[in-house]
Amino acid sequence: MNQAGLINSTSRHKLAFYLVMGLFGALFCTISVANHYYFRSTAFDYGPYNYALKDYAHFRITTCYMYKVFIGYDITFLQDHFSLFLMYLVPFYWLLNWLTGTYTLLLIQTAFILWGAQATYKLVSLKTGDGWLGVGAVVYYFLLQGRNSSFDEDCNIIIMCACFVPVFLWYFESKKYVAAFIIFILSMFSREDMPLWFAFIFLLLLWWHRKEKKLVYVCLGYLAASVVCFILTFKVFIPLTQDPKNPYSLFNYGALGDDPSQALMHVIKHPIDTFELLFRNHSGDPVNDGVKMEFYWVYLISGAFVLFYRPQYLIWFVPLIAQKMFNDEPVRWSIESYYTVQVATILPLAVFLILGEPKSKPLRYSIAALLCILALGVTIYEANPAHRKFGYGNAVKRNIFASSFFNPPYNSEAIHRDLELIPPDAHISASASILPHLSQRKYIYEFPYIDDAQYLAIFAFHDFFKVPPDQYNEAVYNQFVFDPHWQIIANDFPFLLLKKVNGEGKTIQYDSIICNAETLAPDHKHLLTNDNEMPEIDSATWNNARSHSGKYSLKLTKDKPFGMTFQPANLQTGDILCVTVWRHSDSSNIGALVLSNGKDFYLPSSSGINKDSAGWDKLVLYCGVPIDHTGFKIYVWNNGNIPVWFDDLEIKKYKTPATPAISH
Repeated sequence: MNQAGLINSTSRHKLAFYLVMGLFGALFCTISVANHYYFRSTAFDYGPYNYALKDYAHFRITTCYMYKVFIGYDITFLQDHFSLFLMYLVPFYWLLNWLTGTYTLLLIQTAFILWGAQATYKLVSLKTGDGWLGVGAVVYYFLLQGRNSSFDEDCNIIIMCACFVPVFLWYFESKKYVAAFIIFILSMFSREDMPLWFAFIFLLLLWWHRKEKKLVYVCLGYLAASVVCFILTFKVFIPLTQDPKNPYSLFNYGALGDDPSQALMHVIKHPIDTFELLFRNHSGDPVNDGVKMEFYWVYLISGAFVLFYRPQYLIWFVPLIAQKMFNDEPVRWSIESYYTVQVATILPLAVFLILGEPKSKPLRYSIAALLCILALGVTIYEANPAHRKFGYGNAVKRNIFASSFFNPPYNSEAIHRDLELIPPDAHISASASILPHLSQRKYIYEFPYIDDAQYLAIFAFHDFFKVPPDQYNEAVYNQFVFDPHWQIIANDFPFLLLKKVNGEGKTIQYDSIICNAETLAPDHKHLLTNDNEMPEIDSATWNNARSHSGKYSLKLTKDKPFGMTFQPANLQTGDILCVTVWRHSDSSNIGALVLSNGKDFYLPSSSGINKDSAGWDKLVLYCGVPIDHTGFKIYVWNNGNIPVWFDDLEIKKYKTPATPAISH
């Protein structure tokens, strides 16, 4: 190729690179920013991250109260993760946060992902002499499943820290040693596990430069420094930051030992058992069978099989795979969330450096195209929660093409206006999806932890994974909405903003519909109520063998599982319903009360209260009426194999108790 042709080819692959970066940069920014705007970001980890960034920007390391609901005591962000990474970002806080607020970290994270992609492009182009292969590596980098699934977690240190690795490798291999050294130092203190990963990075660099004596010594020095930093982190720095009463809890490798030194001895003494742990479900719960193999298959199919052509590249992945598979928490073995993002960051480098070895460019490009297609296919397939072992996370968060991505079933603009009603110095408890927007405040707790909160900013639907839906539902309404010490000042379904008041003079008016199952309608398909709203039944379920009051109840069986199906009339968005029914069942979990509005709203309860001497207990559900309630239903359901009786269903409809001037 003549010089003009070479320059033209170089210009074309650079243009292609910039187009790919622009496309995916815009896509990733849109996904992360839109998820936050539409209240799909969640308290952990994005709440504490925002809190810590502001804390560090003001030269403080203070208690982050958001942790209390999870671990039961107060800690700082630094006590959760020994990481100085957010301290590195303080200049960006002062540069951006006045404008971008709690969106700042999302924008920074996208910039880090693009930085890692740029380094991948440059390194592959440098080492292979093929800019088009570098473009292919970047496309592959963006398409891998672990890159897509990391959107579930909004923002995480490891998503950004992992990008230091390709950046360091680019600087090191392009002989920009000062820049490489700076990135190395930043990496060592960015997260507690980064020194271990870098130690294995240098093992492969030693292989690359085995014939260059000077670089061999440099790599050995870096490797030794990585090991020393790892030891210092766990033996010195972490103990210095911890409260002796509440020691560091993120070394979760019980199958190996209580700390890194015990884990190392286990690996040395029990190599066969250690190897088996890479594949074996050691949780003791059969539900986790196959989780580890799912990860291996996803990445083998996505292109990791190329590594077996040059097995030395597997060295880079040893600490990553060990860290995943030896962990006590099965979700960390999986392909969920950010738990594979390190693999997704470094795999494109390894695979495409190997692809640079064949002299035939058509062969290189054909394999590269095939790998990108495989990665895209696997990512699309695994985006469906039904195709994954855990099905963890919100499928809409990672799918910008979903119809509901830009159209959530609530008025986001109104909720943002409601949040502006909270004074800047107020103490607040917020539910998981609301909290990140308020997380740069000093006194912010995660609902249902209240402490001294003066305001509650909560989603009325289930918004805390550690509490069952019916318990969360009961806490929202019975403990707060109907508590005279809390006043609703904004009600935009499903969002509620409550303010603590003195509790004097609060009354709530309601209409009541009662179905005592005593009177069958002439059509034998409905029961009569006190309000002429007739619930639908199968007459064969009308039964006098048991009753809570009167003579009759409904007996539901496996073959006839549904009854008392109401579609209440005259509902208004924001009205609050309290639905109760009495149940008789030989099992405490068989027999449910359900409130449903199709796929967008489904609220069941099978946890009974107030059990009487005759064996009847009471099911209770509260809910706000959704925006679209055309298909809203209330019904009882036999969700098991034994007979269940239901009686005395009551629906209380409370008119919206918000202040008219404030509600929207």
